[in-house]
Amino acid sequence: MTDSAFTPKILVVDDEVKMCFTLTKLFELCHYPVAVAHNGLEALDKIDSFQPNCILLDIRMPKMNGIDVLKKVRQEHPEIVVIMTTAVVSEESREECLKAGAAEYLIKPIDFKSLLEIIKNRVHPTVKN
Repeated sequence: MTDSAFTPKILVVDDEVKMCFTLTKLFELCHYPVAVAHNGLEALDKIDSFQPNCILLDIRMPKMNGIDVLKKVRQEHPEIVVIMTTAVVSEESREECLKAGAAEYLIKPIDFKSLLEIIKNRVHPTVKN
């Protein structure tokens, strides 16, 4: 059963301040609760405090890269939808991310309409018994 009032909570993880700002504004316009982290370690802290349904996760970041964060999220929070983002086109990186459990792999610049459609189709409320 789908909850039509469900609103996904989005965590944006990117070391580029401009990208974080733009995505935050986009999600706020959609009335999605949003939080931001600027590196992998900060992301892990925010996951515990913010409890997102979806993470938009950059691959290349300081302190802990996105692939390592993805692997940790898959171990500890398998219910969270993780969408990887990168400015570097690499089939090897894409395959590694998808194999590690990413729901999607997007190349920057991100098409916002496509991103919102992915979130709408992939992120669902977690059913708890």
